[in-house]
Amino acid sequence: MKINNTSLLLVLVILAISISNAVAQNLVSNPGFENFIGSPTAAGQLNRATPWIPLGSSPDLYAPQISLPILPCDVVSTPDNVGGYAQSRIGGNAYAGISIDPNNNTREYVSSPLTVQLTAGELYRVEFWVLLADSSRYACNRIGAYFSNGAPLQAGNSVINFTPQIENSNIINDTADWVLITGIYQATGTENYITIGVFRQDGASQFQKVDLGIKNSACPAFDNAAYYYIDDILVKPVNEVVKIDGDSVLCPGDALNLFCTVNVPFWWSDSNSPTDTISTLPILVATPTTPTTYYLNGINKIDSVHVTFVNPPVVNLGRDSLLCRNDSIKLDAFESDIVTYNWSTGDTTSYIHVKDTGIYYVDVYNSGCSATDTVIVSDYLENDLFDLGSDSAYCFFNGDTLHLNGPIADSYLWLPTGETTPDITVLSPAIYTCTATKSNGCKSTALISVREICEPNIFIPSAFTPDEDGINDIFLPNINNVENFNFHIYNRRGQMIFSTEDNSKGWDGKYLGKDAPIGVYVYRLNYLAYDSEGSKIKKKILGTITLLR
Repeated sequence: MKINNTSLLLVLVILAISISNAVAQNLVSNPGFENFIGSPTAAGQLNRATPWIPLGSSPDLYAPQISLPILPCDVVSTPDNVGGYAQSRIGGNAYAGISIDPNNNTREYVSSPLTVQLTAGELYRVEFWVLLADSSRYACNRIGAYFSNGAPLQAGNSVINFTPQIENSNIINDTADWVLITGIYQATGTENYITIGVFRQDGASQFQKVDLGIKNSACPAFDNAAYYYIDDILVKPVNEVVKIDGDSVLCPGDALNLFCTVNVPFWWSDSNSPTDTISTLPILVATPTTPTTYYLNGINKIDSVHVTFVNPPVVNLGRDSLLCRNDSIKLDAFESDIVTYNWSTGDTTSYIHVKDTGIYYVDVYNSGCSATDTVIVSDYLENDLFDLGSDSAYCFFNGDTLHLNGPIADSYLWLPTGETTPDITVLSPAIYTCTATKSNGCKSTALISVREICEPNIFIPSAFTPDEDGINDIFLPNINNVENFNFHIYNRRGQMIFSTEDNSKGWDGKYLGKDAPIGVYVYRLNYLAYDSEGSKIKKKILGTITLLR
């Protein structure tokens, strides 16, 4: 069976509570009238469902009957009875029934002692379910619950003229689905009874005629009154929950959404007017323009959140552009206060390089705000590739030269020389780069590696005259384009009388500080050098030198 929930006081956002916990804490004994002393055999037998006591003419107990009576008003079985069809709630098999007569100002009430006396200042959730009988002539509002010290006194069938602490303001005319009446009550500390019914005079209650025919002429409780079934009464202590969830940082112009988690009646206010109600809805939607504190006010508790503002990030990818063919452009979204970047390409860096046409965008975020920018790369500009030839080896020592030519363009930049002419002459080894720029702004770059490779250039004299006349006094080979040079001279006995690794130093014809004798000496030259193919090889030269004086 479908159940409709109608709040008596306010729409409450409540935490889920299991049925077992609810029953365990319920201060109402026999809340569903399931425990009764013998099945009812006639109307007006509510007192069989102890500890409930009837007030008024004859509140009814409905439960399975062993045998149906002859009088129709005494058909108080479930689910079919004198009032029509009414299935009890949540698998039970019993409920109570009361009559509210709008013509004679008569009332019926059900009353029961609580298991414990309520505690002063404590909060209690109150719930009970009602269903209008099919045969009821009227429907009404103002059905409520009244807490008192002892059962209230009723003069005959008249109205108990006390103000109920829990009361429904809507006319309940549903004959198919049970309707929930609920509210929060703060106890004074003397209450030990609960009584349910209509505590208002006929003029103060609203009645609505729902049955224009005569269904049970022998049962005035239905013919001339509003008749309601009552089931599942709950009174339980409430641990007040008042909590605000939602953002506390806003971007200028954004709407604020604050959500409440409460289990008591509540109202919203703000720091501009803390005592004025700005909303009673579970979600507070506001558009503050300055930092503001918002309050969620419960019965005894208050929660608050202070809302501040942050400036949105600034992102500018520049204007839509064209792309040089065979080149890329840099899209840069960097700002010092931006925390994250999310590009349409999937990149998360502050910038990307784009090589293809298309639509590119980036979403950026700082500590609370976001911004987006988009750029369109719509077409390609002509930008031909070129090359400077193959990497080459030359011997500039021998006077070799190399001429490099750039492509047809509007400007040039050669590195490392810094020249800006269409062509250059290379005179030394290096990696040469040419950047050519066309009139459309597109640049192309090419490079070439130029190495210097020279074959060894060696001349060794056959004689020298160390007579200190300034002519041919030093034996010094003329050696170029070699590495790891070492030179040794030996006498006839095989003794090494001179050695050097510096090709600028020669032998002065002395040995151990004295003039070496005239004669023939042997030399050996070791070195590394490049051959004509550019390969480094180890070389050795042996020969003789004649010392003359």
